[in-house]
Amino acid sequence: MIAILDLSSLITTKKIYTCLLLLMFLLICGNAHAQTAKAHERAGNKAMDNKEYYAASQHYKNSIKVKPKANVIYKFAQASRLFGAYEDADKSYAIVAKSKDKNRFTQLAYWRGVVKKHLGLYDEAQGFFRLYAVQDADENSFYRQKAEQEILACETAKELRDDPLDVKVDWVEGGVNTPFSEFAPHQVGDSLFYSSMRFRMEDEKGRERYRSKLLLSTGKDDTKSLSGFAANTEHVANSALSPNGERLYFTKCEGGGTEDIICQIFVRKSNPDGTWQAAQALPETVNTPGFTATHPNVGYDSLRQTEILFFSSSRPGGQGKMDVWYSEILKLGGYSDARNLGPSVNSIDDEITPFFHIASQSLYFSSNWHAGLGGHDIFNTRFENKKWTPPLNAGYPINSSFNDVYFVINADNSTGYLSSNRTGSLSLNDDEACCNDIYAVTLSLPENAPLPFENDIPITETPPTPTTEITPVEPSVTIVTSPNMTIEVPPIPPTTTTAPPPVIISRTPYVPPPPVIVPERTVIQELEELLPVTCYFDNDKPDPRSLATTTKKNYKETYLSYFNLKEEYKKEYAQNEAQLEWLVSDFFDWEVRTGYQNMDVFASTLLRALNKGYTIKVSIKGYTSPRASSYYNNLLAKRRIHCVRNYFDIYASNVLQNYINSGQLIFFETPFGETTAPTGISDALNDRRNSIYSLEASRERRVEIVEIERVY
Repeated sequence: MIAILDLSSLITTKKIYTCLLLLMFLLICGNAHAQTAKAHERAGNKAMDNKEYYAASQHYKNSIKVKPKANVIYKFAQASRLFGAYEDADKSYAIVAKSKDKNRFTQLAYWRGVVKKHLGLYDEAQGFFRLYAVQDADENSFYRQKAEQEILACETAKELRDDPLDVKVDWVEGGVNTPFSEFAPHQVGDSLFYSSMRFRMEDEKGRERYRSKLLLSTGKDDTKSLSGFAANTEHVANSALSPNGERLYFTKCEGGGTEDIICQIFVRKSNPDGTWQAAQALPETVNTPGFTATHPNVGYDSLRQTEILFFSSSRPGGQGKMDVWYSEILKLGGYSDARNLGPSVNSIDDEITPFFHIASQSLYFSSNWHAGLGGHDIFNTRFENKKWTPPLNAGYPINSSFNDVYFVINADNSTGYLSSNRTGSLSLNDDEACCNDIYAVTLSLPENAPLPFENDIPITETPPTPTTEITPVEPSVTIVTSPNMTIEVPPIPPTTTTAPPPVIISRTPYVPPPPVIVPERTVIQELEELLPVTCYFDNDKPDPRSLATTTKKNYKETYLSYFNLKEEYKKEYAQNEAQLEWLVSDFFDWEVRTGYQNMDVFASTLLRALNKGYTIKVSIKGYTSPRASSYYNNLLAKRRIHCVRNYFDIYASNVLQNYINSGQLIFFETPFGETTAPTGISDALNDRRNSIYSLEASRERRVEIVEIERVY
């Protein structure tokens, strides 16, 4: 008997021990998974800080596989968008939009509009930009202005897409393009100068990095790197040859990672024997210390016979971010003070990659502000009557819904190049066009010549008087680009009484293909995408210590008074702890204010649906924190629901009241009180910090519009 008891005891002990081991194993595994997800997220955050967007997207993807969280999915979408993986970004933003935390991401609608536009879904993009323009109450904010500009741009994009030009745009073969970025093409004779980011290096910490170099392609699969332009740790790119072939301009860039990359423009002059002199940085009239100067291009003013250096820069005194500037190349050496092209060309966003076409005396550049099809579009302007003309979009298919930059026209005036990440470009992954490739452009010739180019740089000498004779052409200049190669560069174009023909892209009779029909979102779908709409309340509001189930207050009144208490909540809850202060501010700015803004969007969309004849049932739920009794909290939840109902009653001068009275608008109300509140929220009357001012208690004091139903 004793033996049996001993054996039984042993078996029981073994079972308990085994269960404990299993429990510990499960806890350890769960904790390991959580740590793995956090580790991937931290790695993604670090990669984002270093502007390594592809690496960041992969880390976030791995984190999501372990533990899908809305904030990590949003970060994945942001990294994918910045990398150029627009379809991945679009799908991920949509997932975030359906999560319960969607109101935390105040720019979600804006970024959804951006990726929809990149995908060519202009109607959908407009809808999201309109939504964001309503949500952002600050009329002077950059993103509010940008969203309003993009609403107009989408209309322009549809018009350009439906009226294509007689232009061919072909991907360049012959080993020029790789899965990395190729850009800044320009042709000299039969050779193509360009830049590429394909070159691997290790930084001082042993991390893998890629840098750009200058390349030269002389034919099929014959590409050479131009040596002697910079150290192995510097980015070198954006070459441009002067019209007489005597100077080669380019940019060198330093920095990266958590630092901003700063680029400066350099020049190498040719020697009489065809070799190159050492590179020299341009003076501070062009290179402003601490700011980027890049994308050099040399134009020739045929009226004044003066060379002009165009470039893009973030230097002070511009209109926005990157602007196009120009400087006169002085005949006695040096460069005049740079001048900004002004607000007709430059905007509050980016204008980059200028190219001056000498034959037509026209300036081409790329902008992500002026109305167009994609992110960066190519535009054209001229200097007339002492000002730059309003930019003209170069049209489709030169521009696409992606980013189109570095447009140049060759010496034959009928062909050119551009760089783009449009569909068809090589990529680092299988299904996205992340990186720029070089495309050949075949243009059509124009019929009429433009007016001569002028500029407002003070004239230092009298221009020659035009005659009917052609100025003699100087001999070409021969440049040695490598021990085994020389290039013959054409001289400065001669001056004649008749301006050479410009390159204006002409249209030919064309029957456009049937447009891609994108299913339009119904107003019911728009309402559903806004849900849930969350309205937050101050403690015991409205009507403190009342046993009524209705109120005369409307949500606009309670919101304004509650939002004005932000500093009080920070003081009482954070108690000078910086991190908690930030969290309280974050709650008021991202959740409380966004909830109120979404109410306005929801009401306006609801009105549109009712005007279309829909009968709609709206479900509203009310909640409270657990500080009072359940009986009282149930009454308070009803008052809060009624407060939101009052908002709809008075919306737009009571415009919804008739629909409510007629039964076309129906409200279904469910007061939960504190019954759904998570455990652990303080209900102690003497613990005001946690029972009133804590974030946990604050998030429970809310009303949610959770569902809409079309009644047939």
